[in-house]
Amino acid sequence: MKKLILTALLSVGVIATQAEARSWDKGHPKHKDFARVVHVQPIYHRIERSIPRETCWNERVQVQQPHRYRNDSYTDEILGGIIGGAIGNAVGHNKSNKKVQAAIGAALGASIAHDMNRPRHRDYGVSYRDEQRCAVEHDVEYHEEVSGYNVTYRYHGREYQTRTRRHPGKRIRVQVDVRPVH
Repeated sequence: MKKLILTALLSVGVIATQAEARSWDKGHPKHKDFARVVHVQPIYHRIERSIPRETCWNERVQVQQPHRYRNDSYTDEILGGIIGGAIGNAVGHNKSNKKVQAAIGAALGASIAHDMNRPRHRDYGVSYRDEQRCAVEHDVEYHEEVSGYNVTYRYHGREYQTRTRRHPGKRIRVQVDVRPVH
């Protein structure tokens, strides 16, 4: 128990000695005091910020659409079928052969008439419609921000200057180094 108390007292003594040694720099004592602030000027720096903004508008655009061939009448196909059937019947040699040739000729004639009436190239019609178009634009915004303060203070009749991150208020803490004059 005595060893524990002795160790604790020695530890406190070492810590106190180190604290006192820190207040002396090469044999000169240092202490802290307060000085009166006489002037504070903020230091500003400019910050740029880009803000995206979407802009939309309606635009009239041309649209091409193919016209579809539409013939509601089957007259050409019927007429082609009749002519094809007659030719097939005339070409056939016997009774059963004439029936088959007539059927084939009718189908072929109707198909040829259908293909002949269909346009060979597509005709495109032109129309217009409104479409919405959008684009992202960036607005740039600037503002100033305080990054620190230039501080002028007076201590024992002399003025000094320093820079701080925060506004010091009416007084600022200073460290005083005492040295003998030889």
